[in-house]
This record gives sequence, C-alpha cells and structure tokens, in this order.
Amino acid sequence: MTDMRAGSMQPANDSLAEDLNFLAPYEVDSLIRVGRSHDGGYVIPEPCARAVDTLVSFGVSTDWSFEEHFRRLNPRIALQTYDHTVSERIFRRRFERGLVKLALGRLSPRELSARFALWRAFRAFQVGGAEHFEERICGRPERERDATLDKVFGRTESSHVFLKIDIEGSEYGIIDDILRYADRIRGIVIEFHDTDKLREVFCHAVKTLQRCFEIVHVHGNNFGPVGRDDLPDVLEITFVEKGRAQGRAKRTTLPIAALDSPNNPAHEDYEMRFRLAGATARG
Repeated sequence: MTDMRAGSMQPANDSLAEDLNFLAPYEVDSLIRVGRSHDGGYVIPEPCARAVDTLVSFGVSTDWSFEEHFRRLNPRIALQTYDHTVSERIFRRRFERGLVKLALGRLSPRELSARFALWRAFRAFQVGGAEHFEERICGRPERERDATLDKVFGRTESSHVFLKIDIEGSEYGIIDDILRYADRIRGIVIEFHDTDKLREVFCHAVKTLQRCFEIVHVHGNNFGPVGRDDLPDVLEITFVEKGRAQGRAKRTTLPIAALDSPNNPAHEDYEMRFRLAGATARG
C-alpha cells in the first residue's frame, strides 16, 4: 500500500492509531451484502435481516437497492422510508420539466428516458409495499416536513426494527434519540460523515451507540478522502443489539473480500488495519 495524506484517494500504509480500536468489528457469522455492488449496498448479518419485522430507512435518494434486497430476504417486513429530497411527486415533476426542456433542445431524449425510468422505478418500489415519507430526519424540527425519531417510532408498534441511516451528516443529531428507542432496535447500518473534521463528535456518537449495540462491520466509503490519521472520512458501520457478538474475536483487517465493494469503482477500496493484540485479534 502507498502513503496517503488527507484528501488522497489511495489506500493507507500504516495501521490505525490504537485510540481507534473501539471501531474494530466483532467477527460474526453469516455476513452478507445487501443492496447493489459499489455505492448503495451495505454488509449486515443475514440472521438480523430475517429476525426483524420492520425496516425503517433514512435516506434513499435515487438508490433503493438495499431496501428492495432486504425485502426479498424478508418479504413479511413492513418498510418505511424517509427522504425529503425524493417522492413520486418529485420524480414526476422532474420528468414533466424534462419534457419542456426536450422541446427547447436543453435535454437529450436519453436524459428524458432516464428521468422517466427513475419515476417509474420509484412508483414500482412504492407499489411493492414501501411507505414513503417526504420528510427530513432531524433531532430538532425546524421545518414543516421535519421528522424526529419520536414521530418515526410513533408510526410503528414494532419492537423488532432495523434502521438504515444515510442522511449526510444529520446522523449526529439523532444519536441520543436512537438510544431512547434501543430496546426496539435489533440492528443498524449508519453512514457517518466528516469523521476527520468532526472527530470528537464522531467518536462520542459511536461510543454512545456502543452502550446498547455492538459493531460487526466497518467499511470506508472511498468517495470521500481519508483523515490525517488514515481513517476514512466517511464510514459505513453496522451495529447489532448488545450481546449478539460478545465473546467473539475482533477483525483486524478490512475490507472483506467478496463482501465489501468500493463505493467508487474507479478507485481501490480503503484498507483499514487495527492494532489489536492477544485473543481479541483476528486477521
């Protein structure tokens, strides 16, 4: 591996600092990739997907492959998605505006076709059983279409929830709220942003979640840079409820071949090595 500085897109050389050992994931059986290769897919334990009855997803944008794959693994789940930037209405209006741009010569037929395909795919996704809320997830509501976790969990009676969280930095504002509902959550996959600039906030957030959950997978998103100490600036972390992984060895080297996939296929995946010793370590 080659050396790297902040902002580089090349793999790191040295192991991560020992003060980051708390991020080392437990080795658990039956990890699978859910969702497409590259950006949009996440690694979770398959038993966790089958044990829940509700998937609540924060942030879908234009890629709901994780949600669709999760539903194929567990067809009985209720599926609720939250994203204030997308909806059937938004995709339809984007297509309609595309018709006007096409007539004015400002959009190609191919681009218009792509807009129509996206609108149609989202409609099919909703018809398939997804309940979508055009709302922004936040800790403190500031706008009419803001939703707190109190509102989210008020819409389901489930005590077997899996959470997917990709809300572009807003995750830090809901960490304490997640803990308040920890007894109803069986697993979480969460994308943490700005881990270098917000290092203290990031570390506090992860350690707070570790009061009730255990880390079973970590992956660096190579669309972002790495920090000064080689930790990727965007991290995808999978948690399961406390006690599910206790007594297991911890993985020292990531990514995992055949499971992990670089978010940006034009660059190699980020490598992470933890400085663990003794019985807790496993390569």
